[in-house]
Amino acid sequence: MIDTVSPSLTTALKHAPMGIAIFDRSMRYLAHSAQYLTDQGLPADMPLLGRVHYEVFHEIPQFWRDLHARVLNEGVELREDAGDRYVDRNGRVEWIRWSMAPWRTEDGAIGGLVLYTEVATAAVEARLRLEAAEARYKALFDQAAMGVARISPTGAFLEVNDRFCAITRHERAHLLAGNAAELIEPDDLAGAQGQARALLSGRIDTYAAERRLRAGDGASLWIRLNVSRVQPRGQAPYLVAIIADITARKAVEAEQERHQGQLRLLINELNHRVKNTLATVQSMAAQTLRNEPDPVTAFEKFELRLLGLSLAHDVLTRESWHGADLREVAQRALAPFTAAAGRVSVAGPPCFLPPGGALTMSLVFHELATNALKYGALSNLDGSVAVDWTFDPADRALSLTWTETGGPRVEGSPTRRGFGSRLIERSLRGELRGQARMDWREEGLVCRLEAQAPLPTPPSPELGVVASLDERR
Repeated sequence: MIDTVSPSLTTALKHAPMGIAIFDRSMRYLAHSAQYLTDQGLPADMPLLGRVHYEVFHEIPQFWRDLHARVLNEGVELREDAGDRYVDRNGRVEWIRWSMAPWRTEDGAIGGLVLYTEVATAAVEARLRLEAAEARYKALFDQAAMGVARISPTGAFLEVNDRFCAITRHERAHLLAGNAAELIEPDDLAGAQGQARALLSGRIDTYAAERRLRAGDGASLWIRLNVSRVQPRGQAPYLVAIIADITARKAVEAEQERHQGQLRLLINELNHRVKNTLATVQSMAAQTLRNEPDPVTAFEKFELRLLGLSLAHDVLTRESWHGADLREVAQRALAPFTAAAGRVSVAGPPCFLPPGGALTMSLVFHELATNALKYGALSNLDGSVAVDWTFDPADRALSLTWTETGGPRVEGSPTRRGFGSRLIERSLRGELRGQARMDWREEGLVCRLEAQAPLPTPPSPELGVVASLDERR
């Protein structure tokens, strides 16, 4: 059988750049290339012709013997281009690419097989290392606690992990079919595109930002974003974006900022309130002492006026200094003067006054009631006072009448205007842009007040805190 291989074929095989061996049906060597000896780790001058392959390589596993038998018996061609693991007689692991094909005699019978081998250990091990690295990358990419995406220079998503989809609330297919710009809030888009251009041009290598995105459910969310440029050798660059959801943190920061603003408002309002109160007390003290020479009487008047001011403050405190209803202001201010039930009547539609207006009306009621108690309808057991008003919510016009009856006979207008009258007129002009007219009738005083009630301000939660503290005090 050896003679069937021509000398020219033997010479050609000897110099072939790959491992080639020709066998007969008994797996005896008919010819081989020099590279075959090298690949098999055999000496270059080792004689193989005529020897049985399994005697030369007695350690060949049954797997390979079965493949040889299939080719010889079935006439099939077999090959493995990726490489099979092979352990040689010295225990060295090699990866072999191979193919086997039958050769036939002139009458068409299978005369043996031709074995082609290539030692691909370096290439296969490099491929395996790459596959292992890719598997590690894939595991890290998919299982990362933060959202990770690869983005092309045009903004198209190349790859996104599960966490990225969960944070943005978009399906993976939707993201991969879209563009990163579609997720960014319009107000932030220009800045994001400018930073991306700086990355792709190489002016910067990475950047970090906090940015708003449009979630898949339509909501707006905040993310912390780190983006880096990756430049593979010989390939186009791409961007790697890592995101974390900071929506909850931003909500807390916004709430803290709101509370800081409320605190500033509270402090400013308290300063304003204290200054106004002190100015009112200072004016009452100065006018009382200036017009009343007797210290004891002056003290009593001043104390009563402070009480009236305090009652008005009680109403405002309960309303968080948003204001107070005129009816309650009147009832609280007049309560100390109505020892007998039914002596003072209060009637009128709802009229909500801002804090300054409520304090003004409380002082007005106090001054009128003090005068009635000393000289008018409340100075005896038979007199009474009627307080009624009309109010137009459209133009905020308030018209109030104080009517005294049943008291001592009035001898005419007072010869001297006291502090109380001046306080009423001055207070109405300042806060309510109004005026008072005193009609000293024989049966009793009739005081008509015309005022413009300002619109109340919205309730202040911060001043409500102060109100609750005042109530517990």
